[in-house]
Amino acid sequence: MSYDGRAGRTLLFGGQFFAAARLADTWQWDGQSWTQVNDIGPRGRSEAAMAYDDQRQQTVLFGGTNGSVAFNDTWEWNGEDWTQVADGGPESRSEHSMIFDSARKRTLLFGGASGGAARGDTWVWDGDEWVQVEDTGPSRRRAAAMAFDTIRKCAVLFGGTDGTQTFADTWEWDGTAWTEVSNFGPPACSGATMVYNGKRVLMFGGVSARSTSAMLFGNSWEWDGKHWTIRQDMGPGARWGHGMTFDAGRNRGVLFGGCVVPVPIVNLIRLAIG
Repeated sequence: MSYDGRAGRTLLFGGQFFAAARLADTWQWDGQSWTQVNDIGPRGRSEAAMAYDDQRQQTVLFGGTNGSVAFNDTWEWNGEDWTQVADGGPESRSEHSMIFDSARKRTLLFGGASGGAARGDTWVWDGDEWVQVEDTGPSRRRAAAMAFDTIRKCAVLFGGTDGTQTFADTWEWDGTAWTEVSNFGPPACSGATMVYNGKRVLMFGGVSARSTSAMLFGNSWEWDGKHWTIRQDMGPGARWGHGMTFDAGRNRGVLFGGCVVPVPIVNLIRLAIG
């Protein structure tokens, strides 16, 4: 899910409905209603990542999974159609973090899960090719929250999980290197979402672990570059794995969907039937 600046609307692709096969539909939200705009493009998938390149006016989509295998294809949405623009670069993966770095005019990708293992690599997409720019920084993880601070010209990353441990650290990327800037603030979580509203980074939701006894979060937090501050615990119900983006045209965040149990429904079904 991302904000399509060309159309002035929120763009959503795919996902998973209950325990069904992954979806391959494309929708737009104009502030009042959802409209399905396309059903031709990437194969059905969930846990992909999207970011809007405001220099080239293209929404970039990378990776995701159909439940059996992960993808490493790159697609772009021009406001009307999807076009596959690459099938190489980062390894196939899902639950990676991706934003558009407007200071350096590149799409930035970090981490994710590949072959059942968490990743810790950093890549950039310039519209023509993927280039790995760093393999040090945050420890290997998937489902971290990430946003780009346009005033301070850095990407901000929080949390995530390596499958065993869930993190509560905050990192920033300045275009050259990752720096850990805080290990105090929101509780350790993965599957939260983060956006930048023009002044501060906003984060919502998440889950403490991928287990049936884990805690779901429904708090809203702000990062000002030095400190995390909790702002609100009233609004959407606690969840993780949801989509969230910032609608620059209407100056507000948009949130959709998510998982309201600590582990995906399909895993609960497997537990129930043994």
